[in-house]
Amino acid sequence: VLIKYKIRHISQLKQWIIQYNSDKLTVAYATRKRVKKMGRKVSFDEKKQIVQWTINHQNNYKEAASKYDISYQRVYSWVRKYLHDHNWEVLKDNRGRNKEKEPTNELERLRKRVRELEAEKRESEVQIAFAK
Repeated sequence: VLIKYKIRHISQLKQWIIQYNSDKLTVAYATRKRVKKMGRKVSFDEKKQIVQWTINHQNNYKEAASKYDISYQRVYSWVRKYLHDHNWEVLKDNRGRNKEKEPTNELERLRKRVRELEAEKRESEVQIAFAK
């Protein structure tokens, strides 16, 4: 077969057979161009499911991206983050949330309380001004 069809190496033939048997070798060229589109929102549980599926399938990012209809880059990023920390919390989206530091001593706690009371006072003054 190699000589008849002028195939350079047996590994190329083996690769074609593997692709043919897994229904991946249908045409020798791309049938359509890739079109960029807006990414869809993905929940935390869905991210976990995608990462688990990708890891169970030998890190096949491309197949995971097409199966779950998200970009290759997002799948790769999530898997890389999870494998680095082995913690699902790294997949949570914490954008837009400020972390408040807990006051370490009594003075800081009282200063924080003063700021809160001053903000309430300003808010009530504005409401009174609009009521007039």
